[in-house]
Amino acid sequence: MLRVTRTVSMMHSLPPNLKRITHFAFASLFGTAAHYAVLITLVEWAHRTPTEGTAVGFVVGALVNYLLARRWAFPETQSRHREALIKFLLVAASGWGLNTGLIFLATAVAHFPYLAAQVAVTATLFFWHYAANRLWTFRR
Repeated sequence: MLRVTRTVSMMHSLPPNLKRITHFAFASLFGTAAHYAVLITLVEWAHRTPTEGTAVGFVVGALVNYLLARRWAFPETQSRHREALIKFLLVAASGWGLNTGLIFLATAVAHFPYLAAQVAVTATLFFWHYAANRLWTFRR
């Protein structure tokens, strides 16, 4: 319990931009977990392609990420929920296209293992999503 309290107090003392990206990263972890759970379920149990699994999983993960990012990483936008949601969906749509396209290329064309490809694509798109959401979606 002491470690959790210490970690929380350390996060409150971070510079504002570092605190914000840390909160966004944690929100993204939950969104990514939802995305991967859907992806793996659809590929391994429903026998769908990695492209289909990631396309559906991305949507689920984006919804989780939006709800957490709006409340925790960018709370000052609470009063502008409708505007922020529209912008977030546009950023997410571009991320969805990039994610789905890159996974198709990596798995169907280059024949990389789908989970390794998804990890690489997720890491790359994290920076795109953070920058677009910070500078446009949740701008003050």
